[in-house]
Amino acid sequence: MKSATMRLLTFVLLASINAPLQAADLKLASYFGDHMVLQRDRKICVWGTGNPGTKVEAGIASQEVATMVDSDGSWKIYLQPMPAGGPYTLRAASDRQVVTLGDVLYGDVWLCSGQSNMQMPVKECAAREQQATLANRPNLRLCTVGKGWKAKPEFSADIQWRICTPESARNFSAVAYFFASELLKDKALRRVPIGLIDSSFGGTACEGWIPQPALAAFKPDELHDSIFGIKPAALYNAMIAPLGGAVLKGVVWYQGENNSGHPGTYPRLLSTMIALWRQLFAEPDLPFFIVQLPDYASQWDGFYWPWEREAQAKVVQTTPHTTLVVGIDTTDGFNLHPRTKLEIGRRISLAVRRVVYHEDIVASSPKFQSMKIEGSTIHIKFDTCGDGLSNSSPGNVRGFSVAGHDRIYHFADARIEGDSVIVQCNEVPAPQTVRYAWTGVPDSTLANRAGLPAAPFRTDDFPYSNVEVQREPISHQVTTPAYTVVINGKGRVTSLTAGNAQFISNEPGMAGGSSIPGIFGNVDLPNIKEIGPKLLSCGDGDFTFLLNFNKSGMQWDFVNKGKNEVRFNVALSPQVTITQQKDGNEVTLHCGTSSMTITGVDSILSAEHKLQFTVKVGSSKSVAIEVN
Repeated sequence: MKSATMRLLTFVLLASINAPLQAADLKLASYFGDHMVLQRDRKICVWGTGNPGTKVEAGIASQEVATMVDSDGSWKIYLQPMPAGGPYTLRAASDRQVVTLGDVLYGDVWLCSGQSNMQMPVKECAAREQQATLANRPNLRLCTVGKGWKAKPEFSADIQWRICTPESARNFSAVAYFFASELLKDKALRRVPIGLIDSSFGGTACEGWIPQPALAAFKPDELHDSIFGIKPAALYNAMIAPLGGAVLKGVVWYQGENNSGHPGTYPRLLSTMIALWRQLFAEPDLPFFIVQLPDYASQWDGFYWPWEREAQAKVVQTTPHTTLVVGIDTTDGFNLHPRTKLEIGRRISLAVRRVVYHEDIVASSPKFQSMKIEGSTIHIKFDTCGDGLSNSSPGNVRGFSVAGHDRIYHFADARIEGDSVIVQCNEVPAPQTVRYAWTGVPDSTLANRAGLPAAPFRTDDFPYSNVEVQREPISHQVTTPAYTVVINGKGRVTSLTAGNAQFISNEPGMAGGSSIPGIFGNVDLPNIKEIGPKLLSCGDGDFTFLLNFNKSGMQWDFVNKGKNEVRFNVALSPQVTITQQKDGNEVTLHCGTSSMTITGVDSILSAEHKLQFTVKVGSSKSVAIEVN
């Protein structure tokens, strides 16, 4: 081997002396660079371009391999497996031209991809997370795949490797960096070099990461552009294909926000992407770790998190060598791009240590296993993944809701018994189905003793619905395809819009919204509770105002347990016109091109432009609102 190395070095020296003064034609693919990490214990492909018909000699350490440049100008060689270690010099020579790369390590290489929450850099995260993790880590190398758009990207992508320093890490993917920094805390791994490849792009849909030929299996209306107009397959061409010969330890995938408006197609899209990436990287069992979407309250253009979380879980259930990393309970839910990413990275590292490195640790969240109905109670069995169940807060376990034949879900009481949870709800005496953590920001407390939260699930097969009470700091907002309604902290309906029309006056004080006139001004209903995923209750002890939401309308129920008759008024916007039907208690409201019908109106206060609903002592009343 020494004589072979000397022959190569002699060739390199002569080539450098006799090289013509012109740009070298010999190139390594853009994936290769100084400070890179090559996958340990695996045969490594090194590829590039050169002059057709010429000989290429390439090697590292004591290895030397020769090949010929193909007629299309491409070449590739394979290096034999090497253990973790380095640094080494990777070299290639051909036709009096030489390329050398320094400070190359052998270790584990992880590809981290997805959209904005994967792309978000460390510098945009919470200060405490930066302070806890930023450090010089010479054995950690950071690789960023640039966002260039090339017609033929195989050797032209902008790919850069860097040694991890606090400065380089600040501009790198936070999820990827935190994952690696947590991984390096493991005594068995701290001496193993790690290479992180960040190939992510904000606002992108899954179909952008799939090669074009595979997209022919989808109907045109099943495929969507990314937010910035990026077409399907474009991201694959520009940011994944250039990595094609790389050898990886695994993939971390954090994406789904942009597909949550079409969750029905996501399992096919993601499973197709996984299969084709495995084909590209020549690894049929390449591990994928899929981050399930964390808490997020707002609905934007019909995008709805629980159904997308379910779609992600379906991929893991049906695709071998994939692992779900539960993301709920890592943020407060009021930011699409939460600044807290360290816990996500920690959970990924736990899963990787268990699945890839075969460590005997608790790394997974409790998973729903089976359900048994006994009268008015439901017994739910969990796979605790090697650890018992626990409640992350005092009192009953929160987050469960049950429904009967009417399919209306009510929050339920729940308690832990061994590896099971016993669920019961007085409002649903004959439960049929159960859901857990089934909302954008679930108030859910079931976990294992290691503190990993239980994964969301449902036992029904009801159609998708994007109706949800949105928790806001000072109000509650519900947005459906037909309308948006806002209830403030005093239990008053302050806004009701359909289309672009405002039906309820949003003037402040007595002039707007709903009101209950009292002796000393309006009566507040400040005791606001979410008693079900689509049920909101407002009350003051004597009077209860219950709102039941569906896609195209609402039902308002009033219960008067006080000593006085209650008159519930709704002030209408000045632009609204009222048409009263013949039976008297039904009216149709018109505003612009939108209209809605309200059944249960007792009187119209024309002078004040208000509707009035009267609830007598000891009685209840229902009002139906339907958007036409």
